[in-house]
Amino acid sequence: MTLMKLLSSNFSICASISTLVCAIATATPTVAQDETVLYGDDVNAGERIYDPFESINRLTFKLNDVLIGYVFEPVSKIYTTITPDPVEQGANNFFRNLRYPIRLGGNLLQGRFDGALVETGRFAINTTLGVVGVLSPADNIEGFEPIPSEDVADALGSWGIGEGPYLVLPFLGPSNLRDLVGLVGDAALDPTGDPFSAVDNWNWEWQTGLTVSEIIAGSPALVDQYNQLKGGSIDPYSAMKNGYAQFRSASIVE
Repeated sequence: MTLMKLLSSNFSICASISTLVCAIATATPTVAQDETVLYGDDVNAGERIYDPFESINRLTFKLNDVLIGYVFEPVSKIYTTITPDPVEQGANNFFRNLRYPIRLGGNLLQGRFDGALVETGRFAINTTLGVVGVLSPADNIEGFEPIPSEDVADALGSWGIGEGPYLVLPFLGPSNLRDLVGLVGDAALDPTGDPFSAVDNWNWEWQTGLTVSEIIAGSPALVDQYNQLKGGSIDPYSAMKNGYAQFRSASIVE
């Protein structure tokens, strides 16, 4: 989140990258021979992954893999061992509730007004009856059950903007140019960061504490998702790339 807060401080970055997305997305994608051999029909003509920065991406992937294995996995194991399940679930609920503006923006940008209404209702119910989101009573109220999360990257995809080149971001993992722009947009909607912070005089100590707490609370899900995408392939990089592309495609067409 620290990187995203830094990016969100200058909206001209978002505009510039958005233009670049549109330009690169029109390029003809290519797919490596070994990827086709590995996945066969899973990588068809309509799902080929444009990866012009593969050498850099592979290096970043290796660095991230070390980070996951030696930092996030141990933290995740310690956290799940010492934290009671109700507390763990409450922390997840709290941080999910806090990111309501991002989900609201994703729905509104796609014209999904029913989804925006449901998200707003869930936020109101969980913030009040659920003790600032620690509980999630809206799950059991008809019409306000959980719906798939939407964000700015989903909106860009729904507008027909192509993925652009595949990217592996330091610390953040697999992405693409369109999703990177989406992260900038999400950061702009983040209520804990500039420019639309919901808290006045939000000092760096509180921001850092909240960010670290969110990372720790989310570490079990992060590690599980990472290992699922990586799988047991002989080429983990290609497995991650293909898995991420399929995951994002499914997310956008929901």
